[in-house]
Amino acid sequence: MNLTPKSAITIQLVIALLIANAGVTIASSHSFSNPSFQVYQSSGPSFDLTFMPGFADLVPGAEPVTLTLELRVGVTDPDGVSTVIGSYKNNSSSTWTNVSMYQDTTTSFPDDYVAWPLNYTVNEPHFVVIWDIEFYANDSLNTWSMSNVHRLSVCRQGSADTDTDIQPLVIIAIATGLAAGISPTIYLLNRRRAQL
Repeated sequence: MNLTPKSAITIQLVIALLIANAGVTIASSHSFSNPSFQVYQSSGPSFDLTFMPGFADLVPGAEPVTLTLELRVGVTDPDGVSTVIGSYKNNSSSTWTNVSMYQDTTTSFPDDYVAWPLNYTVNEPHFVVIWDIEFYANDSLNTWSMSNVHRLSVCRQGSADTDTDIQPLVIIAIATGLAAGISPTIYLLNRRRAQL
């Protein structure tokens, strides 16, 4: 039986497809199974920093307020996310602190990771607290990546009560100024009357 080159190539392709899809045992005892191929990426996970605000303005007041620092980030990777770590420091400090983060299953975002590492107090004279925050994550291939530094500013203005405490002082100052201006005028008027 003579095969044309085109027919021979077609038969070889059919045999190759049968071997790849059905799995056969060759006489040399090498077995071929149906492997599932997966494409892996070379870079680590990606971060969505919009899960955290850039600032928080608290209700004005003079008394101390205790808050909880919340670290929250979106992390995705086609190879699967293995570990997420949050790192934070007060902007006035040079020491970073790391904390393990966990997937937040209470939200509708499957890539939402969260941690609440500490409580802190906002009070006088520190009514502005600035946190530097960054994130690290690796995927199932142990490829690590790091986010940009995210800055969170927490601010509390003085209360309206503070303004009302200042009002009596302003009234006294105005009254003193008026009295200082009126006194010479009264003196001059009395002196003129005396001359008449």
